[in-house]
Amino acid sequence: MNRFVITCGDINGIGPEIVVKSLNWLTFRKNKSKYYFVCPENIFQKIIDQLKPDFDFEITSPNKATDSSSKVSIITLPDCREKTGYPTKSSGLTSFQALQLSYAFLKSKTAEAVITAPVSKTALNMAGIKFPGQTEMFSKWSGSKEFVMTFLSKQLNVALHTIHIPLKNVHKSLNQKELEATINVLISTLNKDLAVKSLRIAILGLNPHAGENGLIGAEEDKIVKPLIRKYSRKIVIDGPFPADAFFAKKLFKKYNFILGMYHDQVLIPFKYINSGFGVN
Repeated sequence: MNRFVITCGDINGIGPEIVVKSLNWLTFRKNKSKYYFVCPENIFQKIIDQLKPDFDFEITSPNKATDSSSKVSIITLPDCREKTGYPTKSSGLTSFQALQLSYAFLKSKTAEAVITAPVSKTALNMAGIKFPGQTEMFSKWSGSKEFVMTFLSKQLNVALHTIHIPLKNVHKSLNQKELEATINVLISTLNKDLAVKSLRIAILGLNPHAGENGLIGAEEDKIVKPLIRKYSRKIVIDGPFPADAFFAKKLFKKYNFILGMYHDQVLIPFKYINSGFGVN
């Protein structure tokens, strides 16, 4: 039996609602999975007053989670005052507590995987939480120094070399050591997590026109191309590609993963192409 823990996300946003809708769909399929939904009880009660749950559930505390025999267990957090549509200090703290508890479930092997609802970085900051995002939280808690944010879909898979940093700082984070670590994580993900046998990775350039042979920037020639030559002895790895032409020509269809240098470079086309069908 697969066991999943699902966080509520920011309670002032769409998180709790989409979790209940997702659980309705998942449990309708009559799979054998077990679901733990971490959420303040007052928020869960409000949602199910408006949206009928089509699943059996039991409301319980975190320390009694393993005692619950229902398909869906609602793991309660302290009640949180709701202010729909607005980030608040309390909503930021609640979303952080849900994430902390979800990791504790993983560590104790109560659950095997975490599914996170959307959080508000503004609310997290208001609560004094200094992580730039959820990916960085799990990296810190698990002691993983090498990690990559990836987005998967049937249409294409993309990865980010840098995550939540200002655009003006991206070039400072681009060096051979860190880029090599990113590529190694992608290779491991393709081999171990996605069971891909024929690896094909595309790397996008940092600068317009992928640097135009050094005329617009030297990062491609000095950092990216030497690594492509190194890895091309073992796998198919191509680039650096100008991002605009790469997506316009639909070259992404030829590769298992597209590695972008910064957030919007790959997430704009990923979300446009998939129209909501994809997973982070």
